[in-house]
Amino acid sequence: MKPKLFIAAFLATVLVSGTLAGCKKEKSTSEPAGAPTSEATGEASAQPEEAVVQDSAASWIASNYKDMGKLLYATADTDLDGDGTPEVLAYVGGPMMCGTGGCNLVVLKREGGDLRKVSELSVVQLPVGVLDSKSNGWRDLAVTIAGGGVAEHAVRLQYDGKGYPRNPTVAPAQETDSLGTVLIPAEPLKPVE
Repeated sequence: MKPKLFIAAFLATVLVSGTLAGCKKEKSTSEPAGAPTSEATGEASAQPEEAVVQDSAASWIASNYKDMGKLLYATADTDLDGDGTPEVLAYVGGPMMCGTGGCNLVVLKREGGDLRKVSELSVVQLPVGVLDSKSNGWRDLAVTIAGGGVAEHAVRLQYDGKGYPRNPTVAPAQETDSLGTVLIPAEPLKPVE
């Protein structure tokens, strides 16, 4: 009886260790990876300072994520709020920014010559699009989600008057059949320099 108990305990330890090791697996930097698991649950985590603003998305990313190691990114400009000035969508990747569910998508608003963070979404995969529909005066975003047991599909994210939902894998995100106009395609990210 004791050998069976020992084998069961050993197998349980191996299973748990393998599961935890998988959480830290890094993906190739030539393709987008996933996002941190703490954000996948919607829990608060250390966030970059929102007061830090820069004149370009790359410098904003470098300033706000300076302690996150190697960073990769892709950006797109589009007018989300209808004020005639395009906002910046910045998809930020790297070993410390991604997990199996995706990377972070940051929505930045131009104010004068500066950029201010409006929203930061976790667990986003590429491609990222924008829909013609609006919520609270801002265009709805369409992002791809997948990983962690979730089959790849697109979801619609609505602006709630303050920002877009942080986690697109849970409500209020709504499944959609279309990405609308694709702004950030599923292509390799470039390094932040």
